[in-house]
Amino acid sequence: MDIGIVGVPFDFPTNRGGTRHGPSQVREMSRLIRRFPAGGGESPYDICTIADLGDAPFNPLDAQSAVEGISAYFSVLAEKGITPVVCGGDHGVTYFVLRGTVTTSPVGFIQFDAHPDTNDELYGDRYNHGTLLARGVEEGLIDPKRAVTVGLRGSRFSREDRAFNEKHGMRIIDFDEFEAMGRAAVINEIKRIVGTGPTYLTFDIDVLDSAYVPGTGSPEPGGLSMRDAQVVLRGLEGLDLIGADMCEVSPPLDPQGITALNGANILFELLCIVAPAVSKRLAKR
Repeated sequence: MDIGIVGVPFDFPTNRGGTRHGPSQVREMSRLIRRFPAGGGESPYDICTIADLGDAPFNPLDAQSAVEGISAYFSVLAEKGITPVVCGGDHGVTYFVLRGTVTTSPVGFIQFDAHPDTNDELYGDRYNHGTLLARGVEEGLIDPKRAVTVGLRGSRFSREDRAFNEKHGMRIIDFDEFEAMGRAAVINEIKRIVGTGPTYLTFDIDVLDSAYVPGTGSPEPGGLSMRDAQVVLRGLEGLDLIGADMCEVSPPLDPQGITALNGANILFELLCIVAPAVSKRLAKR
C-alpha cells in the first residue's frame, strides 16, 4: 500500500457541528469522481497502490483519548510507509495526522483556510480546530519558516489574531492579496516558501466562498472559487508532499450535498498531486 485514504469522523464541540458525518457523505459523493484528472494526465491509481482504509478508530465519547488514538493510528501508517490522504472531521483532525505522520524534523506546511487556526486556546481549550497550527509549531511538527496560509478573510476575534503567524515568520496570503497576486503568482509563492523539502497540505473547505460550501461550520463569504482551488492545487504538483487532508464538511448543514461534492473533488485533486510525490520517493529507494 502506497497511499491510504482515511476518514476521521471526529469533531470537537462547536456552534455549528456535524463534521463527524463528513467522511460518509464525501465517500458517497466520490461515486461521481472518475479515474483520470481533468487535464488528461495519469490517473493516481496507475501511479501508486491506493485504497480507502476506512475510518481511523477512536472513542467518540472521550475527546482526549480520541486525540491519542487517532494519532497512534497514523503512526502505524507511517511505520508501514503509507502516505495518508485524509477526509475529516473538523480541522482539529490535521493536528492528529501530523502527530502520527511527522516522525523526524518539522515539515513544511500549506494551509488553505479562511481562518488562521493559530489561537493559543479557544474558549479555554488548547486542543481544537482553532489551535492546530499553534500546537503544531510548539511541538516541532511544523516548520514555521516553511509554512504558508492561503485565503484568510472574515471577521476576527481580535486585532491580534494573526500575531502568532507574524511572530514565527509564517507567510499569510489573505484573500485580498490572493486576488491582487493572481493564481500563478500564488502558486509560485507557495513553492518558494515550502521549497523542496517534505511538506504537508491541509485544505479547510471554508477557504471556499460560502456560496460553494453552505455545509461547513464557519462559512465566510468572499472567498476562493472552486476553479481557484483547482488551478492552485494542480499547480502544486512536484512538491514533496508527505500527506494531505480536506476537512470541515458538515452534511447536516447541507442536505443537498453541494459541500460534500466539492469536498470529494478537492480530495481527488489532492490525490492527484500526492501520488506523483509518493511515486518519486519510491523510485529513490
